[in-house]
Amino acid sequence: MNKTGLLIMLLALLGNSMQAQNKLYGTVENNGKPLPYVTVRLLETDSTFVSGVTTDTLGKYVFSNIEKGNYLVALSSIGYKPAFIQIKMSDKNLEVPLVTLETENVVLGEVVVKGSSFIRKDDHVLVIPDKQQVKHASTGYDLLYNLMIPSIEVNKRTGTVSTFGGEVSLYINGEKADYRDVQSLRPRDIENVEYYDVPTGKYANDVAAINYVTKQYERGGYIALDGKQTIGYLEGDYNVGSKIEHGTTSYSFWSGYTMIKNNGSYIEKSEKIVFPDYNINRNTKTLDANVTDKQEYIQFKVNDRKSKRNLSAQISLVCSNSPEDSRNDLLNYSGFYEENVYSSNQRKEKNIKPSVQLYGDFNLSKRQTLNLSLKGGYSQNSYSRYYSENNNLSLTDANEDLYSFDISAKYNIKLKNHNSFGIDLQHHHKVTSALYDGDYLSWQHLWMGETMCYINYFHQWKKLNLIFKPGFSWLNYKLHNEAIQRHVSLRMGTVLFYNINKKNQLAASLNIGNDQPDISYINNVNQTIDFLQIKRGNPYLNNTKIYVAGLVYKGQFNRLNMQLTGAYTTYINNITVDYFIEDEKLISTYCSDRNMNQWWAALAASYRVSDNLRLKFTAKYFYTYVPQLQEIKNNSTIAILDINYFWKDFSLNIYGSSATSKLNRCSLISEKSPATYGASVSWSHKGWYIEAGTENPFTRHSRYREHADYGVYQYNQVQTSRIYQRTGYVKLAYTFDFGRKTSRDKNDVDRSINSAIMKVN
Repeated sequence: MNKTGLLIMLLALLGNSMQAQNKLYGTVENNGKPLPYVTVRLLETDSTFVSGVTTDTLGKYVFSNIEKGNYLVALSSIGYKPAFIQIKMSDKNLEVPLVTLETENVVLGEVVVKGSSFIRKDDHVLVIPDKQQVKHASTGYDLLYNLMIPSIEVNKRTGTVSTFGGEVSLYINGEKADYRDVQSLRPRDIENVEYYDVPTGKYANDVAAINYVTKQYERGGYIALDGKQTIGYLEGDYNVGSKIEHGTTSYSFWSGYTMIKNNGSYIEKSEKIVFPDYNINRNTKTLDANVTDKQEYIQFKVNDRKSKRNLSAQISLVCSNSPEDSRNDLLNYSGFYEENVYSSNQRKEKNIKPSVQLYGDFNLSKRQTLNLSLKGGYSQNSYSRYYSENNNLSLTDANEDLYSFDISAKYNIKLKNHNSFGIDLQHHHKVTSALYDGDYLSWQHLWMGETMCYINYFHQWKKLNLIFKPGFSWLNYKLHNEAIQRHVSLRMGTVLFYNINKKNQLAASLNIGNDQPDISYINNVNQTIDFLQIKRGNPYLNNTKIYVAGLVYKGQFNRLNMQLTGAYTTYINNITVDYFIEDEKLISTYCSDRNMNQWWAALAASYRVSDNLRLKFTAKYFYTYVPQLQEIKNNSTIAILDINYFWKDFSLNIYGSSATSKLNRCSLISEKSPATYGASVSWSHKGWYIEAGTENPFTRHSRYREHADYGVYQYNQVQTSRIYQRTGYVKLAYTFDFGRKTSRDKNDVDRSINSAIMKVN
């Protein structure tokens, strides 16, 4: 027996304190004919979700491994009246009496008005996708975008999901998911989406969480192919996946290749360096630039899922290579001296990361759950940079070995009156050794470990609910030959929300958190930026404390869903860049003795004009400033509009975002982005999905602007690239099912490469 199989058996032994379990099955019909694709949910008597399936082409459904007890069987399908049946499960197989669903007498549009697909539960919003939203989506991101949840911003092109408070954590059947996980989901296999806007239980430590609940099948498999090619510059993303499912066990395989090649970013930049006795001005203009990035990944996963536990083990390998990142500039110096010179900046990176992950989710009883996760990985990273001005040459060559280890355990119990209590323990550990060669010789060995513990308690008083999540973070890190750094930080999340009625809610929150320095900052390395500037690490950075207070109103008005948010955030000991003069050089390093404050407000609304036409609008306002540096502040607004129109097998999407600016929390740079807009058309039929789109089709000169003033160093920059201008893309996906249809499993490949190497951009 291999190690993976042994580990799965060990997890199974931990979770097998179970009673005898059996099958529950039945048939659904309409007017004497079998009714396929009916959603069948098994619920506890208090409406707690247990499991969900759909009927096959013969109208039959089966639930496996059901323990003894009293249940509700809920049956629903668009165009039919729902039905509910009470059953009592013994220690034998049970057949549910034949169910006949009656045809709904109202048209679909009226059903949508009366029965919203957004259903407010005690601790989350249940979003049930309709046929149009599912049909016109090829990935989990596409479906989430089509759902148009007001407070969620989905960029399905980059795979980012965010809300007003930060990044949204993504889960599939309660298991943490990454970009490829969600990208690989087949929308037709998604039963519903749970949106935890006020997270509790296993999601208690997330800003917000999305959990995809998928349909379960007993046997079969599929082979899936998908590819996306950009038009206007060279970029492609190609993937193949396969899954075989037998009973409760599934075997999955994925592999993919991504590449991008373009002419890089063209920069016009003006700088001023204030030395004690003189100033130097420098103007930079890019003459030519080129960028090439490649990445390949492969993964194998075994999953065994039953009603009492879900176990998985997976192994993956990710390889990234940036063989070219070059730029040639013309530099004009004035002030203390005047001259024109040419510079050349060339960077190369290569990374390889194997990793293994074990996961176990156990239903210890009807009210108790235990979630265990263990992940280990190794990264071998290399980085080199060559910089020259005329006859002067600078070289940096770094090689790193990085080991990472993450473990978490989450326990949750449901108490009386819909209350709950939970404990969350986590530990994240990294050990890195990096050898630097070139201008500066150095060996850096760093270990960093953070242990976190939380208690989360949910209490309900009729319409008033309280979530209280006290905890702490214990951070330790040590750089070789330096003193160990220890930081203990209070963490707390408190939310008090009042359910005005079933469709209106008001919430107030106060959260306390912390943020540790990036491992690439914690070093004693010097690196040449150019022959006036040196970049330097700092091994004595403080822990950033984060305080957030906010108010939220959420409302549903027939076809309109909206959210209004206002909040204040302060960062104490915020980690930022710092500049000072040393030995006729400008030193760029990091400090943690400044604060940052931010006020912001947002309005988000989605409106269902008809079954075919959906709209979503978002408006945000931010005011950010640094108290210690009065000149560093930023006012910004942004408006975003999304329009979806569905017609038969076709869909049309139009989107646009106004120009905006923001103050970068770490670099303190004011970044101004131009307006963006675009459209896409897709066709979906059976196993095929084809999409073609364009971004900024009438724009030739989109420019991104930056400026900053650090006292001794000031600069203004305008940056443009072919990727910012008018571009297009074509996406093609096809899935071939064999045997009985099976759900599209999730791809758990974490394609990010972590590194402690300090790099010069």
